[in-house]
Amino acid sequence: MTERTAESIAPDMGRLLIELPGEEIVLLSWIVSEYDGLGFVTSERVLAPKERGGGSRWLVSLYYPGERRQDVLELLTNLGKEGIGLSVLGEEPPRPQRSGSNREETHDYEH
Repeated sequence: MTERTAESIAPDMGRLLIELPGEEIVLLSWIVSEYDGLGFVTSERVLAPKERGGGSRWLVSLYYPGERRQDVLELLTNLGKEGIGLSVLGEEPPRPQRSGSNREETHDYEH
């Protein structure tokens, strides 16, 4: 199985790779989906299997529009403060639209 990238799923969106407990995936996905235009969450794979007395750790992707990056980071910070044990492991920033795109508007994103 090949790993998904922001380019293959949503080329105009950025992606944060997040590690979190498996039991928190639905909560994160629900919260993100409730914010209009904030993004969406996909489960990638189990990082650490369930151990006695503990849960499994998962890798998820949170896809977001470039203009909502700060909102996403603020949300993740607040969730961490509320006790959700998540860690941002990496980021793929949004890519500028390629020329020849059907979109009328193009944006240059600074990293």
